[in-house]
Amino acid sequence: MDTNPTPSSDDERYTEIDLPFYRGEVAPALPPRVLDFHTHTWERDHWREVPWESDVQGGKYMVTWHDYGPDALLGDARRAFPDRESSAVCFGYPSPAADTSKTNAGAALAGERRGLYPLMVTGRDMLSKHELEREITENGFFGFKVYLNWHGDDYGSVRVENLIGPNEMELADDLRLVVLLHVPRAGRLADPDVQDGVRRLSSEYPRASIVLAHCGRAYLPDEMKRAIHSVRDLQNVFLDTAMVMDPTVLQIVFNEIDSRRVLFGTDFPVAAMRGRRVYVMDHWVDVVLDGYPPSAYRVPSSGIRATFMAWEIVLAIRRAAEMAGLSAEERSSIFHDNGMALLRRVLDGRQIDRAHTRWGRSL
Repeated sequence: MDTNPTPSSDDERYTEIDLPFYRGEVAPALPPRVLDFHTHTWERDHWREVPWESDVQGGKYMVTWHDYGPDALLGDARRAFPDRESSAVCFGYPSPAADTSKTNAGAALAGERRGLYPLMVTGRDMLSKHELEREITENGFFGFKVYLNWHGDDYGSVRVENLIGPNEMELADDLRLVVLLHVPRAGRLADPDVQDGVRRLSSEYPRASIVLAHCGRAYLPDEMKRAIHSVRDLQNVFLDTAMVMDPTVLQIVFNEIDSRRVLFGTDFPVAAMRGRRVYVMDHWVDVVLDGYPPSAYRVPSSGIRATFMAWEIVLAIRRAAEMAGLSAEERSSIFHDNGMALLRRVLDGRQIDRAHTRWGRSL
């Protein structure tokens, strides 16, 4: 007789499998407040074309949801952190598949919701410096999510300098903005050209807070070993943990740079899937429960126990921090205080004050 039947619904799985695991393994690692520094939000009408429904090269690199508005984002945050006060840095879909003006308008509107701090998607010379400043001041953005001028995994020979230039970085330096950069090229942050580009931005724009998404996309320990030295001494360069689930990768990070430069991030909606990102040979693979749409590097299985990827990121941070000997305070700060420190720098604190005032009026 089967004494552990498969739950018949998502709600039952959440109650019977997810929540007990959360209470026993995940919650003890979290502080009372959690800031997720890397999330997305978009509406169905933001798409120029849904990439995974087109024939564009790389379009099926990451198949996700057609519609993921702020209600869905906040709902996933509540499920992931049910007994914590949670907030998130959010932005739209940052590629040619989406209408940038629409996805930015959607992110700005999301910023009216309590706990959501929006970034605007922009790239090199897409807007003038004056237009960028007007967007920041009028729409409450905390900085830029750098536009990816390609589809999917077609990274080619793009350089950091092709993605963001003086217009954007001078303003980021003037206003102390966040610049969230998904580094290009197949070699990720381990690529010497990418390293040179990041170092140049750091040196020329020291007041900007440059955040490398996904730990510079170095999901594998060997990649991180080749990458981390390039940012060791760059005090205005930070790493977010979105979709990084390998404790060894994060242990290498903690052994080489101050943990105050590491920011918890998930990559919702992707990290709302149940599964885990692993690596096979020299590439990552997402092993997930059955029921998610087919996608490149996504392997479904009905024979595994799995819970939310967001929690696997939390556990990777906890395990790496323990192995690296971080203090309880240092571990806790990764999940909230480190990211809030960057948000409070923007416009010397005026932008976060304006956000909190807006939220108070909305209540």
